[in-house]
Amino acid sequence: MRIDRRQFTALAGAAALAPWAGAQAQASLDTLHAAARKEGELTWYIVYLPSEDAEHLGRTFSERFPGVKVNVVRTTAQVAFQRLNQDLQARTANCDVFSSTDLAHYLDLKRRKLLLQHTPASSAQMDKRLQNLDPEGYFHVASVAMVGLIYNTAKVKAADAPTSWADLVDPKWRNLASVGHPGFSGFVGAWAIEMKNLYGEGWFKKLAENKPQVGRSIIDTVTTVTSGERSISAGPINLAAMGAAKGNPLAVVAPREGLMLMTSPSAIMANAPHPNAAKLFMEFLIGSEEVDKLAFDRYGIPKRAGAKPRPGVLGLDDSPKLLHATAQEVVNGLPEVIDLWRDAFGV
Repeated sequence: MRIDRRQFTALAGAAALAPWAGAQAQASLDTLHAAARKEGELTWYIVYLPSEDAEHLGRTFSERFPGVKVNVVRTTAQVAFQRLNQDLQARTANCDVFSSTDLAHYLDLKRRKLLLQHTPASSAQMDKRLQNLDPEGYFHVASVAMVGLIYNTAKVKAADAPTSWADLVDPKWRNLASVGHPGFSGFVGAWAIEMKNLYGEGWFKKLAENKPQVGRSIIDTVTTVTSGERSISAGPINLAAMGAAKGNPLAVVAPREGLMLMTSPSAIMANAPHPNAAKLFMEFLIGSEEVDKLAFDRYGIPKRAGAKPRPGVLGLDDSPKLLHATAQEVVNGLPEVIDLWRDAFGV
């Protein structure tokens, strides 16, 4: 799915950008907080944040909403999903809020009627391009990242930097590019689906013929370009921007076909043992200023309408288009692109 750039006016005034503006909304939030205090805690299975950041958000939530503790369980996507399914098989309700990076997890849980249908009021404060990830309201965008073209400024002049995803198969960059593997990285898998949509199945063989270095994680692509081992890559722009701020020779380009938008959802489990605390936490996770501040500080992409990333970080408005693989595309298309990739690269 390609989302054309849409211009829209941000809500006016600081109150409009607050997570829950208005007396009526605040009263509803206070009522929810009172109910959550009676439950006293919630358990959060979290994938898309490092442990330190996840614990920080948990503490911040408890400071804002006293009497409600967040038990943070931070693991990788597949481990978190396996643990959740073990809970379910044992009929043990441990997880209240599930936050992964794999859209397929949510389609599976929704199909099995294991998610609570609930739309946080604060989701209305998000950029409209991030709303309605699931039109029925079972899961919502909780974190945003983007993949673009990254290059080493000590090895590549700005005038010679790649400007298109197609440049990755240009013989000019033979032996000079770095990519992740769709069989190991969910972000690379979604990116590979969009490359197939743009250029067809044969593109992967052209890419293999250009002999890029293939890592597992998409994070590896930033590491190899930072070191100068490779000159360009398809990688996460927040990590490149963070590296550049530390003095590393990195710069990012928005390809003319569009930056790749990656969304990480969150949802409340249908059997959540602390449903009111879970709803309150989702309000915080989806639309609060504190969560956007953490994204800003970590060179990420804030979710709220009108919120901007740090200077030098490409945001939602810095690309003529945004490429985004839908949940259904990921479920249906990922096995095919993994097969195409392995056929082309032999790994």
